[in-house]
Amino acid sequence: MPPSRHRRRRLLVGAALAFILVIAGVAGAVAMMPGGLTGLVSWAGSVASAPPSTSAVPGVTPALPGSPRPSDGPGASSAGVGATAPPSPAPTGSPTATAPPSAGLLVDPATAATLQRALEAARKSMVIPGVAATVILADGRTWTGVAGDAVAATHAKVTPQTPFAIASLTKTFTAALILRLADEGRLTIDDPLVRWLPDYPNAARITLRMLLQHTSGLADFFQNPKFDAALNQAKRRVWTPDEVLRFVGKPVFAPDKGWVYSNTNFVLLGLVAERAGGAPWAEQVRREFFVPLGLASTYVQGVGTPVVPPAHANVMFVGSDGRILPRDLSDGSTFVPFTSVATAAFSAGSIASTSGDLARWARALYGGDVLTPASLAEMLTFDPKIEQYAALAYGLGVSRVKIDGRFVAFGHTGALAGTRAAIRWLPEERVTVAVVFNRDLFRGDDVIRSLLVALYPRPQPGASPGASAGPSPAPYWAHSSAR
Repeated sequence: MPPSRHRRRRLLVGAALAFILVIAGVAGAVAMMPGGLTGLVSWAGSVASAPPSTSAVPGVTPALPGSPRPSDGPGASSAGVGATAPPSPAPTGSPTATAPPSAGLLVDPATAATLQRALEAARKSMVIPGVAATVILADGRTWTGVAGDAVAATHAKVTPQTPFAIASLTKTFTAALILRLADEGRLTIDDPLVRWLPDYPNAARITLRMLLQHTSGLADFFQNPKFDAALNQAKRRVWTPDEVLRFVGKPVFAPDKGWVYSNTNFVLLGLVAERAGGAPWAEQVRREFFVPLGLASTYVQGVGTPVVPPAHANVMFVGSDGRILPRDLSDGSTFVPFTSVATAAFSAGSIASTSGDLARWARALYGGDVLTPASLAEMLTFDPKIEQYAALAYGLGVSRVKIDGRFVAFGHTGALAGTRAAIRWLPEERVTVAVVFNRDLFRGDDVIRSLLVALYPRPQPGASPGASAGPSPAPYWAHSSAR
């Protein structure tokens, strides 16, 4: 016999109360665990949070030991890399940079071990004193690995919290700030430089777009031998942008008639941002990007304060016994490589950060969470004429390269005396990689390649479909792309 209306009501109320009690009990149990909810997923490694991506990996199945694959049968999770999910909707308004949810999801232990082995092999091959790297997979799972010494003389080890000088990766923040100011209507990227810096030579013929693209023809002050000597003669001197710009020298070519990588362009963009934004460049990048995205270990040198001591920069030399040894470039301050170089770099190269923060930044920027769709499209437009002059495709403060002959990637590399960095966002795979290390000669992309080869091994000749080889026996730097 069907229950009465009052009896049904009592049954529903009772069921609801029972459900609430069960949920409360589970929550209480989780709260008792070390770290709360993050205790459910924590193991050795470092967490860098990012919003989950929903794109599949077209045509390439990553080597993720322990991760479910479509062929794993009933019960296999569809959240692993290689799974297909509905695409994320494109943002329609002006995005505000916000910290991604802290899911605390790490890659599985086997994948972490694979990436750590690749990192340590790259460090050994390149004789790197200390290195840190972060990989964020398409589904948001993260790995951070470290190896070696932050300070070679004391053998202080690199940790996930150790900041490195990121050199020209600073340009990605400056370019994003200029485009953010354009989104707000404070400037346009086709403004002539004369609108903002009326006293700068030839400013009427140079646009902000040319500065962002390195097509202005302006020489790089860092390439001036007199300036290089001045930096090394007084390593603890603090330089201002106005002082730096006196060393620019004659133009390399007429505006928009060639391409040459020049730090001068981005120092000028920093000054433009200060005029248009009404605040110091360092204050604006902190307010617009560091704080909202939760980049707690990222700071402008000389303005922000490192949470832990930064890694020292090194130039390598051959010792009397034939070993390759590091020569520390520190001037005894917290500036890296040293005060004069870091301050001279200004908005072209003065930021320090960790690999975890940089990976989150690259994922947010190139994944569409920082700029409007229109501005991101402008940033990622690569003018074909630039490729006539340069050995790479360059947009607005971003390069497009192919790594290991397989992976199209957006991002940037950085190099100051004795320090290197790189960020790469792989749009098809929706994978982000960031690397920082403290020696000269090699590039950040050299280490990034080794990590990608570990994640996506090339099949051995004659191997059956689905079989994978280990990392390529070729040197880790053999196939990396130009900056």
